Amino acid sequence: MKKVTFIIPELRLHEQLSIMALSASLKHAGHKASLIFFQNDPTNKGKILTALKQEDPDFVAFSFMSCVKEQYIELGKFIKEHMDIPIIIGGPAATFDEQLAEDQNSPFDAACIGEGDLAIVDFVNKYITTDDISSIQNFIAYPSNGTENKGNLKNLVEPLDDLPFPDRRIIYEKDDLLKNLKIKMFMSGRGCPYKCTYCFNHKYNRMYKGKGQLIRKKTVDYFLEEIRQTQKGYPMEAIIFEDDIFILDKGWLEEFAGKYPKQIGLPFKCYVRPNLVTKDIARLLKISGCHSVQVAIECGNEYLRNKVLKRNMTDKQILDCCNVLYDEGLKIGLINILGLPTETKENMMETLRLNRACKPSHVSANLFMTLPGVDLTLFAIEQGLLDAQFSTQKSTHHLSEMKYPEEIKAVLYPFKSLFPLMVQHPSVEKVFPLLMKLPKSVLKIIDSSYRLYSNARFHPPVSFSFPNTYRLLRRFINMVS
Repeated sequence: MKKVTFIIPELRLHEQLSIMALSASLKHAGHKASLIFFQNDPTNKGKILTALKQEDPDFVAFSFMSCVKEQYIELGKFIKEHMDIPIIIGGPAATFDEQLAEDQNSPFDAACIGEGDLAIVDFVNKYITTDDISSIQNFIAYPSNGTENKGNLKNLVEPLDDLPFPDRRIIYEKDDLLKNLKIKMFMSGRGCPYKCTYCFNHKYNRMYKGKGQLIRKKTVDYFLEEIRQTQKGYPMEAIIFEDDIFILDKGWLEEFAGKYPKQIGLPFKCYVRPNLVTKDIARLLKISGCHSVQVAIECGNEYLRNKVLKRNMTDKQILDCCNVLYDEGLKIGLINILGLPTETKENMMETLRLNRACKPSHVSANLFMTLPGVDLTLFAIEQGLLDAQFSTQKSTHHLSEMKYPEEIKAVLYPFKSLFPLMVQHPSVEKVFPLLMKLPKSVLKIIDSSYRLYSNARFHPPVSFSFPNTYRLLRRFINMVS
């Protein structure tokens, strides 16, 4: 029996479903898993080290994206200075970030490439020294010549019902804010068949070609039992389904619509793709108990959306999607990316106008994130808009290292900050030339405040105690500051 201790040195409002899944697989295989997370002081390396020595695990594990990799590298080096223990990493950065893999000073011993449920169990069973890592499927030793695994990947897990239910306790025991938050997150399946260039999925799918079904769904009965067990153990009044596209399988959705209202009956939010939304799909969502739907527009210019982002959908499909959802009484949230490579000011205005035409309840505006390895980042490098050795910005609310033309650079952050307000309140657009001159700190406050207000109105309604409301607000403020 071995022990793996996961560490989260950052504040999050999203439940860490990946750690829940990995912990469940380890425990199901007879191993131990624990978590170090200090919800009031997550970055305190001294506290983390003290807790780690008390845990005395065989392995330390991190799961993170490239935007926060420096934080994890720093923590990894600190741990290595005080303890002789293998550190393994997983997540998008481990799978796609070549700079991370090739770093000769990396504190990490190994990286899990791709799906980790079964791979982490194999690793824990087989690892003795770093010399053995190359023989373990889905793992590479650090430093490495890139992130390619020479095809040494396990087949994708199928059926998903073979996996144990995610181990929510590992997170909730350390984070009682998420534990007591009455809206919980679930995933009914894995995989996305589309090739959007700003996302990891297109590269993930190429990597797993010939390694099993890319699109997999839990059976409805299995999924409802997973929700029911969570409902029994923790306060829950609403759900967010985190699948990239919840409506991929109409037959599955029909069965879900027949069972979920009777067995669970909680309002939920999900993500859809405009070209897949029909009157039948919208009706099934309504029957199921759907409260709100997230729809990704990303860009209002059809050429950029389809030729550069490879979204392959027309303005009409987007408008028709929103109209049928609106007709069913569902709240619509729109997702957009601003600051795209080669985007012009007029393109940004097209995005604004298309959003308005969709009559949304909620609008999200994100800045293009330069994720390592994805096609859109490579396109930006090819266009001379980004250096090959770039650093990914901290979030989609921070400016990247993109070399925008001066006319874009001058308006991009103000336009992003005020975009939701300009969609919902067109009169704000008239005074944008004045508002864009506000200090960045003021724009950030406007953006964050309206985002919080809009999210609260858009998500399925849940009750909050005053202490939890205060703690939620404090965490949100700490995250955006």
